[in-house]
Amino acid sequence: MLSQMNGVGQSHAKAILIGEHAVVYGEPAIAIPLPNMTVTATLRPAFRGQTIDGAEFHGDLSELGANVEGIRQLLLRLINKFQMTNVPFILSIDSNVPQERGFGASAALATAITRAFFDYFDAELHNTELNYFTNIEEVISHGSPSGLDATTVNSSSPIWFIKNKTMEKFDMNLSGTLVLADTGIHGQTVHAISIVKEFLMNDQKRAWSTLQHLGAIAEKIRIDISENNPEHLGMMFTAAHHELQSLGISHPKLDKLVNAATHAGALGAKLTGAGIGGAMFALARNNNDAITIANALNKAGAQNTWIQPL
Repeated sequence: MLSQMNGVGQSHAKAILIGEHAVVYGEPAIAIPLPNMTVTATLRPAFRGQTIDGAEFHGDLSELGANVEGIRQLLLRLINKFQMTNVPFILSIDSNVPQERGFGASAALATAITRAFFDYFDAELHNTELNYFTNIEEVISHGSPSGLDATTVNSSSPIWFIKNKTMEKFDMNLSGTLVLADTGIHGQTVHAISIVKEFLMNDQKRAWSTLQHLGAIAEKIRIDISENNPEHLGMMFTAAHHELQSLGISHPKLDKLVNAATHAGALGAKLTGAGIGGAMFALARNNNDAITIANALNKAGAQNTWIQPL
């Protein structure tokens, strides 16, 4: 007879508000949790096999493809920890976080799966252990992750991050609503990083000036978020988008969506994540404006939109 015990783990997406690419060169970044974009993992006993059931993959653990190798390795470690090598189970994944759009989908999935295993065995899960397991997936998927995704998908507060120096939560005191939109094009992280590197090699002075200006904008954005100054914050977002355009990592579809949001009454808008596709967001004064902006973004060709009250 099967146990009636289930293990459930949840996590959420994240977005980079400011600091894309500049963060690689020592400038600050701010990431925020997106609690309306969620991943739920449910671990249940089964009669046979170790089955993964999700939108990206359905089948036996042994058949997981190279595109989800990070998840396979994470599962092997969790199975080993809980001595489940010969224990049949079904792991169901329910996610509305799109992959490769800069929303931290892989970190959110790894966090939800880890929580589901610990919940199944009613085992206490400390943050250090959660980070350890999430990082297994992130290292395989992203090479040398900063830890920002793993921290933000496990946080209810914004994160202020400076590479190799600072990763700290701070309070958000902001009235307004974010509207996020997916271009439908996979973000091109590796290409975008190469474009910035190439710009630095060929026009070092202008490139450094742009990166430092993005750092200065990040400082102002932190103050605006803490002191509830949505109008100035919106202007800073749009200014940051123009700087990222000048680095060469925007995309015509991103620019089209940023313009559509601005024309529909957004206080400001910018790309989020690596660029060359991926996603953007706009800041709306309130929920009603957010709905108007989301409709305008859908009309301008967004594949999907999400509304996230702040």
